[in-house]
Amino acid sequence: MKPETQNRDSLAGKTTSAQPMGERMNILVTGAAGFLAPNVANVLRDVGHTCRVTDLRHVDNADTEIADLTRMEDALRVTRGVDVVCHLGGVGDVYRAFEHPDEAARANVVATATLLEACLRNGIQKVLYASTWEVYGEPEYQPLDESHPCRPDHPYNITKLAGEQLATSYSKLKGLNTVCFRMGTAYGRGMRPNSVFSIFIDKALRAEPITVQGSGNQMRQFTHAKDIGRAFALAAESNIHGEVFNIVSPEEVTIRQLAEMVTQALPTNLEFAEARPGDIASARVSSIKAERILGWRPQVSFRDGLNDLIQWHSGKLSETGPGV
Repeated sequence: MKPETQNRDSLAGKTTSAQPMGERMNILVTGAAGFLAPNVANVLRDVGHTCRVTDLRHVDNADTEIADLTRMEDALRVTRGVDVVCHLGGVGDVYRAFEHPDEAARANVVATATLLEACLRNGIQKVLYASTWEVYGEPEYQPLDESHPCRPDHPYNITKLAGEQLATSYSKLKGLNTVCFRMGTAYGRGMRPNSVFSIFIDKALRAEPITVQGSGNQMRQFTHAKDIGRAFALAAESNIHGEVFNIVSPEEVTIRQLAEMVTQALPTNLEFAEARPGDIASARVSSIKAERILGWRPQVSFRDGLNDLIQWHSGKLSETGPGV
């Protein structure tokens, strides 16, 4: 590894088969209008790569290439001249997928199939696909590793697994190098307004009570967007392909603990209500394979990540004023 590989240790905590940083790549990130893609793009730029972003609609403060990835001509256009594609586009809102499964299928399956074919035709070196740990469905054993059977039972994880299987098939059958990430529940700056983080923090900032749906004992391994971005950077720079990795923080946090941590930072009342339909059950997930093969492990603790998110929301509120 060359001396100019200045951020490799900060990315992985140990050496990997990553390319030297002197080999800057042109990387396309899909899903620019979402929450996670801009965070991944920022990490890729921070470690020295040229990064373009694309989505169906323009994004403020970003040079977005507008494209409908279900249209082959659009997919071919945005992938031309690219080395690596990080595919984070699609319907990532579990509740939206539950209410509009047709939309989830079009965005998560049809668009993925079209994009993969465009990448194959344009000679892309590698495609990194953003999947989810939720593809496992009901656990047969825990912690869930990559060998666990996948039995998704929700429009969101069904369509994400379909996209993942398409990516894997292109690797095995057509020679397109792909890596799939089964990611933990992501959090960080720029989250959707309807995410549990945004709802809890915004209510607390306005001194309104926080409402927990159900018992609050639902456990998640929340994984910071910057840590997920590091996984994409490591995989883009590596010789690894045809693999599936869990990219999930080992920290286990219940929804109730999240609410209590928010009320500790921003005092307000905590209430409970009926559980929402479509909630994903708790499960423990292992990322040992990602650490062993990819050299990835999370660096952002949940408390630090949550405190940063609270500060970011506080800054937004001070700019817009209360009640906006």
